[in-house]
Amino acid sequence: MRFLRKYQYHIFLFTVGVFLVGMFAGFGSYFLGGKGSPTDSVVDVAGDPVPLHVFYSRYDRALAQLKPGTTLDEAGRREKRDEVIRDLVQETVFRQQARHFGIIVPDQQVAMSIAQYPAFQEKGAFSPQAYMRALQYQLRATPHDFEEEQRDAIAFYKLRWLIQSCIKVTDKEAEMQYGFEHGGKLAGFQKDRTAYTDKLWQSKVLWSLNQWFSQLSQHTTIKPHTDVIEGIK
Repeated sequence: MRFLRKYQYHIFLFTVGVFLVGMFAGFGSYFLGGKGSPTDSVVDVAGDPVPLHVFYSRYDRALAQLKPGTTLDEAGRREKRDEVIRDLVQETVFRQQARHFGIIVPDQQVAMSIAQYPAFQEKGAFSPQAYMRALQYQLRATPHDFEEEQRDAIAFYKLRWLIQSCIKVTDKEAEMQYGFEHGGKLAGFQKDRTAYTDKLWQSKVLWSLNQWFSQLSQHTTIKPHTDVIEGIK
């Protein structure tokens, strides 16, 4: 338990990594072999397509964020392409999970979130002109695509909150675990109760998220469209 708590964040990141690697097992062979039927989707995630225009928006944005003067060779561009596709697959999976749990993000909440971006403000207030300039020259996305991206981010935040809200640590549980870690001595428990209980709760949250990711990796199917992907440079 002490080991898990000490390295809980690393374990969580590793689990997410395994989740993505598992989902993309054999993905490289899809890139190199065969041809699929023409499609406007780069990949289908459990039946949901990832549109080509959404990929290009993210791909252009990723290239634009490189350090000035950086030039990618063909291998570098392929790596960046694959990275963007992985991110889009992950977002699609989270969107599906949010939908599964009935999570709704109204337009007003999306608008409020966007209005808080400093890049979209002038003189401390939201500016439609600044918003459109940022979308065109920096984010390289249409208003609809960017707003849906924000909606997905808020939905995942709500989903994570939903999972966390179901996890509790009782006083007895905290006391027993404290005693286990301190050789049965409870002298300092009352003094450390609040901080220790919160720390134990965070451990349980991460453990629960790990289990959730593991389940997703076993039940998510991915179908790349080779003809579209191979045409991306």
